[in-house]
Amino acid sequence: MLTLFLFSPTDPIMYNAHLVSSHPQSKDERALKIVTYNIRGCRDDEGIADPSKIADTLRILNADVIALQEVDFRLPRSQFVDQIATIADSLQMNYAYAPSLSLVIGTYGNALLSKLPILDVKSIALPASWEPRSLLEVTLDWNGEPLHVYATHLGVKESEHKEQIESLLATLHEKPYQSSVLLGDFNMQPDHPLLHSLRALYQDPVYDQQDDFVTLKGVHRGRQIDRIFLSPDLHFLEAAAPSIGHSDHYPVWMHIQKNAPHLAKIAEAER
Repeated sequence: MLTLFLFSPTDPIMYNAHLVSSHPQSKDERALKIVTYNIRGCRDDEGIADPSKIADTLRILNADVIALQEVDFRLPRSQFVDQIATIADSLQMNYAYAPSLSLVIGTYGNALLSKLPILDVKSIALPASWEPRSLLEVTLDWNGEPLHVYATHLGVKESEHKEQIESLLATLHEKPYQSSVLLGDFNMQPDHPLLHSLRALYQDPVYDQQDDFVTLKGVHRGRQIDRIFLSPDLHFLEAAAPSIGHSDHYPVWMHIQKNAPHLAKIAEAER
């Protein structure tokens, strides 16, 4: 029924609410902890929305940058709450939000929380025939240099994936930034052929190490559809997908750091 009331998405929101440093919280100033987490509109298995539960999970993770999918903005099903503003205020983090779809009342889309200052935000529509999808592009200040974060949520329909991946690739080719991260809910298993095209541009450390993460629970348990990709100049340290939280997804976190300049050139040459 919701598809009868879809409108074009509104402009993205950028909110630097907190006077945070451009240096991450890690003891190593070059290190950063990033997370991707599909929060299902902050709803539990009974359909009750509670942003404080999501904030509690994220507080445990204590990440510097957090990409969220399925974020509600003042929708009736979530008591008209501005979920990203509520979570950001609880965690004392800056945030960006971009709706993928707009309804008669409220919107629904992707968001980013950051302990780093947010410099710029853009939203790019992805091809979709079933439900609107988008790519949230956020530029952060990481130790005085830009970190470009692409957060997305691809469609649930297999028929949409090829065009959506092609659109992602076009954007990444158009903007070949150093120090960039692509992360989110890709709705594809790790060995899906379409993901290999992304790996031609970006690292997929969890796949490369053959880590058997589970990112979905319940009837879909065993699937690994939430991923974090890194540009060649970034260095992977460690990652995990702890079985915690109130959503039907588990969060995925990754520790990364900037490569030394000579290592970044080697990494680029190898790719």
